[in-house]
Amino acid sequence: MRSIRDFSREEWLRNKPLDHFLIQFCNDRLQHVFRALRPRPLRQFLQSAASLEGKNIGLVIAYEQPWALDWLLRMASRHIVDMTLLVFDNSRSKSARVDIERVCRDAGAPYLGLPPSPTKHPNRSHGMAMTWVFYNVVKKIRPKMFTYIDHDLIPMEKIEMGRIVGDQPFYGMPNVSRWGWSLWAGYCSYDFSVVRDLPLNFLNDFSMGLDTGGRNWSCLYRNFDRARFRFASMNKAPVRDPLDGANRVLFAMDGNWIHLGGASYRPGFKSELDFLQRIARATDEGATLTTLMAERTSESTRSHI
Repeated sequence: MRSIRDFSREEWLRNKPLDHFLIQFCNDRLQHVFRALRPRPLRQFLQSAASLEGKNIGLVIAYEQPWALDWLLRMASRHIVDMTLLVFDNSRSKSARVDIERVCRDAGAPYLGLPPSPTKHPNRSHGMAMTWVFYNVVKKIRPKMFTYIDHDLIPMEKIEMGRIVGDQPFYGMPNVSRWGWSLWAGYCSYDFSVVRDLPLNFLNDFSMGLDTGGRNWSCLYRNFDRARFRFASMNKAPVRDPLDGANRVLFAMDGNWIHLGGASYRPGFKSELDFLQRIARATDEGATLTTLMAERTSESTRSHI
């Protein structure tokens, strides 16, 4: 939460400091109860993951979209070379959990269904899931590095996370506000030795203007000079639609992931979903982000000759 002195006179008149305090207090209490829940398969899951101590792990918080996760896992087996992915199912619907568990089983990816989320708010639910995984799984496994990955962030080129992060204590895409900064929850890596004893809290901080993971400002990010770090970037990647050759746009992270975003689950995005599934089929046939963009560039060049 923001420092009391950072609230404006107008905010005080509207009682905003008390509102933010109550929201934060209630969220923390709810998360505390959620963190203490232990699903029955957790013990076996941890036993199976014990061999990952000292290695790099990726933590995928799955939510309601088996097809997106299926694509992610297929591409991860091809492109991610130094990180084992673990899937944690935060879906609300039972049918989605059944399908997501099947996807993981078919892909040979470790799967754990999280306890039912105590909130329907997507940001709170995601943040609580990330916090639960840190305390109940990451701290038990004790990896070298752990990376949270959105369920619709698809690896499209060779990815070596150890090389990408290098000697930094963390890496990801910055989320910056007037009062602080944090890393985007959909793609953030941490050196376990740096954060293992910190009270990490992946909830958002409404008061600070920071999205999911923003509560880590006070215990982690504020202790580092942001200007001294390398960060990930998100850029538009023009590609050629395999259906009709039309120019379309994907959003690329660091040039080797694509983020599907709302098109993976929100209503009203049928055309985007169809397009993404065509791209998925193209990647199954060997296409990468580089080749998809090259095809578009080549087509554009020929049209101007």
